[in-house]
Amino acid sequence: MSEVNTNEIVESRAEKFICIAVFIIAVVVAAWLRFDQIGIKPFHHDEGVNSYFLLNLAHTGNYKYDPTNYHGPTLYYFALIALRIFGENDLALRLSPILFGLLTVAMVWLLRRQLGRFGTPVAAFLLALSPCLVYYSRDFIHEMSFGCFSLGVVVGMWRYGESKKFVWLALASVSAGLLFATKETAIVTALVLTIAIICAAVWDLARLLIRERRFTPATLISELRCDLVAVLPTLDHLFAAIIIFIFINVFFYSSLFTNSQGVRDAVKSVVMWTGRSGNEHVKSFWYYFGILFKLELPLLIGSLLAGLIVVWRGTRFWLFVAAWTLGITLAYSIIGYKTPWLMISFVIPMALVCGYAAEQIFQLLPMISLRLMWTAVIITVLIFCGRLAWKVNFQFYDDNGNEAGYFTEFGKMRELKPYVDGQYGYVYAQTDRRLLGLVEEIKREAAKMPTGEATGIYVASPDYWPLPWYLRDYNQTAYTGSWPVALGEKPNISQPIVIANASQQSYLEGIAGWRRGVQSYVLRPGVELMLFIRDDNPQP
Repeated sequence: MSEVNTNEIVESRAEKFICIAVFIIAVVVAAWLRFDQIGIKPFHHDEGVNSYFLLNLAHTGNYKYDPTNYHGPTLYYFALIALRIFGENDLALRLSPILFGLLTVAMVWLLRRQLGRFGTPVAAFLLALSPCLVYYSRDFIHEMSFGCFSLGVVVGMWRYGESKKFVWLALASVSAGLLFATKETAIVTALVLTIAIICAAVWDLARLLIRERRFTPATLISELRCDLVAVLPTLDHLFAAIIIFIFINVFFYSSLFTNSQGVRDAVKSVVMWTGRSGNEHVKSFWYYFGILFKLELPLLIGSLLAGLIVVWRGTRFWLFVAAWTLGITLAYSIIGYKTPWLMISFVIPMALVCGYAAEQIFQLLPMISLRLMWTAVIITVLIFCGRLAWKVNFQFYDDNGNEAGYFTEFGKMRELKPYVDGQYGYVYAQTDRRLLGLVEEIKREAAKMPTGEATGIYVASPDYWPLPWYLRDYNQTAYTGSWPVALGEKPNISQPIVIANASQQSYLEGIAGWRRGVQSYVLRPGVELMLFIRDDNPQP
């Protein structure tokens, strides 16, 4: 073997080792950011509602899919497993989103042939450090698993097209089944992926035919037909995939084959949510782009750069991923109904195309010194990503003004909307950290109650989520949202502790036998709660 060949083998092995090592570090960093101080952020309103359904399932075994409000059932059944293992605590509820967030990062390894040895760890780190993906991996909501299943569909579908091995089609089918069993917006993802496949094939074939100087519409259609035949699964594979998809959806929506109405409701849900899309949480077309500029600037710039490279020299796979990225971003931007967690669906493919762009630029650089400089640039960008991810998730996690971001001082000075409108960020009507002080005060007051006396709580405030999660251990807790008597009358409340809205304090303020807690507590912007404790032996 020649000395040149030997050096090439050594360099190839070294590159492979570095790729694997850096990729593992990316997964470890992702795990640290998602697990660390998991209880520091109080439960969001939606997490509180989801925890209610989970606890009901855990305690009674009952769960029925409600197509009007609460998305698919997978979140509860996956969380139920963690609840059985770890008990009723914050980690158990948030564990499944964390694990799906980690799985999303790990799945990048299955695309290493497309991403290359430089692009693979870059894409993994971008997913690991994205403020969006870290934030919602730490929330007990449906979105992170939804994003993971979307990527699973793409990975399985593409790997099956390359190898025709059923294991990859099974991955795509299982992911698609779980995607539809997780959230009704799966139909949007399915439509975008279908259109992206067609666009990628048309562009790739048209580009080839133009280079070969034999482009005509008829030739293009003929080539597309041949491509379709080549990628279609065999009948046995297709039937097996369909059975897997149907079984998963029936299994979950029927509440493990106990509620056939849930399957019918799942079909109705698509129409229900389509009709609802413009009624609330309505924001402008540019809302998501404003958040991307403010909080995911490296992904935004990298995606634009990747788009140019893909159009110029991208393979069909990257034409497809670019079309997926653009299509899903535009789809959610066009829909009037907007919440920041929906961004997960396009942040994930953005990280992939950014990894591709990083790889292509690395390969185009002829000198080792230039490659080292490019590596330094990427590391610097990742450091900025990690720094912002830390600020958003561990410092400003309940900042409903969404102060964190890139170029915040410049943006405020120029009065750019993403920097002066608190809606532009991942903190969205988030529970204030001070609410945990209310929970602690209740614990202190409950500890003073006579031994053996059941501690009940009367919740008069109409706004109280996620308190049912934090007060789950107290007996005789009533969530009424109102007062039982008129103003000035002494209430006949059996519970010794009352949680009231600040606007309701006059109902108990100065009433004999009741004393006010040490302070008021902010639930979320515009909602202030107060504590009142029954005192049967008030001091004169």
